[in-house]
Amino acid sequence: MIDKLFVIEGDSNNPHRNLALEAVLLKRLQPGECYLYLWQNKHTVVIGRNQNALAECHVQQLEQDGGFLARRLSGGGAVYHDLGNLNFTMIMNTEDFDADRQTGVILKAVQLQGLRAEKNGRNDLTVEGKKFSGHAYYHHAGRSYHHGT
Repeated sequence: MIDKLFVIEGDSNNPHRNLALEAVLLKRLQPGECYLYLWQNKHTVVIGRNQNALAECHVQQLEQDGGFLARRLSGGGAVYHDLGNLNFTMIMNTEDFDADRQTGVILKAVQLQGLRAEKNGRNDLTVEGKKFSGHAYYHHAGRSYHHGT
């Protein structure tokens, strides 16, 4: 059961630092705790744990343009991050993990902003049929996270 919730706002736009902090938070999580980590990356392509970077983006062009390529622990597809989107990670013990409940939190927050958001497909959230958020999950050693944009 979750009895302590911590909200952590990232202070960097570097994807390597942000993804490393996500992993550290997962490792340091204590029983009964839940972290909501909010963060942004600058000009970044993030790929899932099983993807081939060369098949997902033009790596050399990305780097020439001053962008970053980063790999996350979770699966899922490649995504582009910039300062126009906000990323979230909900980190908790696996026994407290419920993807539907967690997705409901994101949906409710967006709906409170006056948007008619809905869950569509396996891990996507949409407004008027247009995807605005994809989600991925990671489970390890009794701890889990759910992250997305």
